Amino acid sequence: MVYRLSWIASLAAFGLAMIRLETLLRASTDGLPWEIVVLAAAMLGGAITWAVIAYRLDWRLAVVINLLALTVTVVRIAVPDTTWFVLPTLDSFSELWVELGYARDVIRTGVAPVIPLSGVVAVLAAVFWAIGALVVFGLQTDRPYLAVLTPLVAYLQFATMDRGPGGGWLGSFLLMLGGALLAVAFDRRRRGTGVLTSPTTRLAVMRSVPSLAVTTLLATVVVAVVGTNALAQFVPRSGYLEWRTQSGLTGDYYGSVSYNPFVGIHQGLVSQTNTPVFVAGVEGAVAPDRLYWRLITLETFNGIQWFSDEPEMSRPGENDTFEDPGQVFRGPTDEITQDIVILALQMDWIPAVYAPATVTAPNRSVERGIRVKDDASLRFDALSYRGMNYSVTSQVPDPDLAVLGAGSDGELSPVFAGAAEDGAYDPEDAVEVPEPMDLPDPDRYLDLPDGIDPGVATLARTQTRGLTTDFERGLALEAYFRTPGQFRYSIDIEPGLRANDVGSWLLDPESPSYRTGYCEQFATAMAVMARELGIPSRVVLGFTPGTLLEDGRVVVRDRNAHAWVELWMPTQGWVRFDPTPRGDRANPATTADLPFDVEAYLDVPEPERLSFDDFATGRPILPFLEDDLSGIPQFVGTGGDEPITDRSFPGWLFLAGLGLLALFGSIPGIKWLRRRLRMKRLANGDISAAWREITDRLTDLGRAPEPAATPLEYAAGTDRSMIPLADVYGRHVYGPAAGPPASSWLAIRSLSETEAHLISRYSLPRRITARYRLRSLTPRWWRRLRGSRQK
Repeated sequence: MVYRLSWIASLAAFGLAMIRLETLLRASTDGLPWEIVVLAAAMLGGAITWAVIAYRLDWRLAVVINLLALTVTVVRIAVPDTTWFVLPTLDSFSELWVELGYARDVIRTGVAPVIPLSGVVAVLAAVFWAIGALVVFGLQTDRPYLAVLTPLVAYLQFATMDRGPGGGWLGSFLLMLGGALLAVAFDRRRRGTGVLTSPTTRLAVMRSVPSLAVTTLLATVVVAVVGTNALAQFVPRSGYLEWRTQSGLTGDYYGSVSYNPFVGIHQGLVSQTNTPVFVAGVEGAVAPDRLYWRLITLETFNGIQWFSDEPEMSRPGENDTFEDPGQVFRGPTDEITQDIVILALQMDWIPAVYAPATVTAPNRSVERGIRVKDDASLRFDALSYRGMNYSVTSQVPDPDLAVLGAGSDGELSPVFAGAAEDGAYDPEDAVEVPEPMDLPDPDRYLDLPDGIDPGVATLARTQTRGLTTDFERGLALEAYFRTPGQFRYSIDIEPGLRANDVGSWLLDPESPSYRTGYCEQFATAMAVMARELGIPSRVVLGFTPGTLLEDGRVVVRDRNAHAWVELWMPTQGWVRFDPTPRGDRANPATTADLPFDVEAYLDVPEPERLSFDDFATGRPILPFLEDDLSGIPQFVGTGGDEPITDRSFPGWLFLAGLGLLALFGSIPGIKWLRRRLRMKRLANGDISAAWREITDRLTDLGRAPEPAATPLEYAAGTDRSMIPLADVYGRHVYGPAAGPPASSWLAIRSLSETEAHLISRYSLPRRITARYRLRSLTPRWWRRLRGSRQK
């Protein structure tokens, strides 16, 4: 049967899946476009399946041929450098294992659109190869629903991975689904398939399509897709509430550590451990143990938490600078190089010192998987893993106090003027204040949601009263949070004791955990107060300075995880402030090292010393354990292209698997070839070929003929449909050498009917077991010898 409309529907569904896939992958940057590779794979899968069906070969042979061709294709796509001509080598499969493991991480955790890495393209080639094969198989073997629904199933998977808004996709999918089912119905009606009692198209469709199954499918799809879109607004942007999440064991032993890229006023449970997160070799003018490590900056606030709203991502090298040119720090900077090796960190944002200027990695897949946000934060298309290493060069700001401490007229600001009068600050004789820079899209860093308590703005103005520059206002806010007795740092907060918003946390003594918290509460409150004063602000998630090792590297641990604030200074750029009053002083104050105490020169009311139930800093900061860090891997450098990963695939395992696969397929393959040869002999009039074929099948099923029984006696005791074959076989053996054509036709018919009856009489597991039995393959003299011994 030719399913013309079903062919069109299948190709249209295939095209819809390809269009949705375009939203998941970026364009190829080298080699053939991934679209061509995927389409070629689908065409190959369809062509091979078509050829096997056209030559009437067994479907198992089609599977074997497709798998062999697909294996060669996948290896050639993923690891072409390891092949010999076009054939895989032993090294190919170990390298392929690494690439596919990396592709798995990208598929599971990457945020679309991802870079079309070779492993990802290889996986997609395998998927579309299967789609092409199933479409052809379904339409060539009267299984049209298999053909038209397979591409739509792939589309649903791509839509799930997209995580984007539905928009017109839902309507397109439902239209395509309905059109595909109608195409099959009309094809069957046109070819006369099915019981049709009415000439109308409507009744034809109803009788051609399994209405209950179709109705259930449509209802399920509509409820799932529409329901998901309707409930999406009730799901937190973060997907979970904790700022920090860990996997593995508890305590000081973690399989991996990850951090939620959302910082808010709500308090979750925090467990600080000494787990080494990453280690880095650092070179530059700044001491390694004084460098902050950044994961991501968060510029959007919804009243409860900070997050990065739909960040624009690019590949390193696509732009002149990693950072938005309008936000590049224009003051003095120090060049810092970092050779970073990931230990326990497993997430898609990876650490670097401030804004990177260059990023390289010895592993080509790692380097191609790194993308850059407009603030120069680094995002990895998969999850970072132990042993992953990369090198970063950063320009770290060194804020100029002479510029920041002066107003637009070049005169000292009130705080700096007071410090100069007391001799605590030695100003430069002449300060040339640069022209202020306009911050691109300032509303992005100034917007606040409606409903914030007006008292927050009042408190911010009170704490910065009499100050004239944004820098000293930032210093005043930072000092306010660090004033002893004003706030309490604690990570030992009972679950459920959460302030509802910034206003209640700052202003309401009856609020749960009033002015008590850890870094994310302090960073949230200071950034909001700065925006109330008209100062652009953003929250940064990262790590405080790590600990220096004996070999000169610095190790950063889980307990260094931290959140701080950056404020926009028009004459310099983004400057770091850290309002968290940690008891261990692990977080220095502002980036600029002030030679005086800011509080002494602030014109603010005497701070009220609050009475907390317990002025302790909560659970004590854990001391560093005397870990054996000798096993921390060294950075390999950027000269090679060998991936450093725990994903290994031993060659002997591949050889053993290949041997088992060959053994598994050889026995049925030999029997299939034997049958083909016998059918050719039968077509030429050799009736004995049919008799040997059916008796061998019965032998493997445990129904071997008795040596003393005649062919008719054996057939009568086995299956009545076998009697005509036994009759013509007997006449063929004891009669003329070649029987008449009618005898050959009768033998073929009897053989076919007997094989059909065997399928109904014996279960599928027993028939599969019979295909792997060796009894029918052993010589007849050996079987007779064994039979005589058993007697």
